[in-house]
Amino acid sequence: MKKFILALALVSAPVMAQDRVAQYDFDKDGKVSFEDLTRFCDVSKALFDRADKNGDGSLSNSEMRTAKGYLFSRCGTGQKDA
Repeated sequence: MKKFILALALVSAPVMAQDRVAQYDFDKDGKVSFEDLTRFCDVSKALFDRADKNGDGSLSNSEMRTAKGYLFSRCGTGQKDA
């Protein structure tokens, strides 16, 4: 049973990360930019840049997984009021 749970967790991890991209990709271009993220989260550009390890201006699934502890803890459950 433990092996099944571990296998399920490993298989579902990319799906959960993709769900996060869909959740924060406001303009639906397949990427999470600083502008997308600030519609939902109170983060500084410096903090976003820290999460954007390759410096391409958007967060990949991998970068989002790595940053979940320090970046996404500053996010609400829905879009902030404009």
